[in-house]
Amino acid sequence: MVLTTPPSAAKTANEMTPGEQRQFYDDQGYLVFPKMLSSAELGTLRTALAEVLREAEGLTETNDKFSVTPTDDGGFAVRRIFEPIVRHQAFHDLVLNSKILDVVENLIGPNIQLHHTKLNLKPPSSRQARFEWHQDYPFFPHTNFDLLAVMIYLDDANEENGCLRIIPGSHKLGPRNHLFAKDGAFSSRLEDQHVVDDPAGWLAVPVPAGGMELHHCNMLHSSTANRGTRPRSAIVIQYRAADCVELGGS
Repeated sequence: MVLTTPPSAAKTANEMTPGEQRQFYDDQGYLVFPKMLSSAELGTLRTALAEVLREAEGLTETNDKFSVTPTDDGGFAVRRIFEPIVRHQAFHDLVLNSKILDVVENLIGPNIQLHHTKLNLKPPSSRQARFEWHQDYPFFPHTNFDLLAVMIYLDDANEENGCLRIIPGSHKLGPRNHLFAKDGAFSSRLEDQHVVDDPAGWLAVPVPAGGMELHHCNMLHSSTANRGTRPRSAIVIQYRAADCVELGGS
């Protein structure tokens, strides 16, 4: 596998011009904005998360709102909130945040649509809250690749608590085959594991709370479980161009 080496971290995406952002995204397949939300906006989202999670207190099984995972101490914790935009107005409003939409429009616009949202949580000491190497596109293939994931972080994300790992430039490989589970659903395991075998090509992507990471639908990415003591919560917003039509998947 031939991948380009990411440029030196002389600039964050916040410091790039729109043209530089497009060039970097086209070449590397991702962008990181350490600063995206104001402290007030971040506070609103954290309050919303706490309010929604109250509904999950005492929950031991996954339902249509929450995915629940066992913790290492024998308890249970929420691993994912499904479609958070219908759980709280603050999450709905985030999808329409002009600062986010300006970035997305610059990359795949001007006519963009929402595909789906989810809120991923990594509770401390839960070995189940991890994601193996995968791409997004094979789970919901479209007619083109103008489809990207925006991650807005409600907590500081670092290597200790399971920040995202990517392989810069891997979006240029195109969609890879993913193995099916016995029930017919996609598993998150790549059929061809050699494309992720070399750790020298991996890049950890720490992002502070209130920051934003986005990546191409064919970006190879993964994350470890939270090995620290602080949570790692991030809302994922999947946007697509209006002419990017879904062919299959959930």
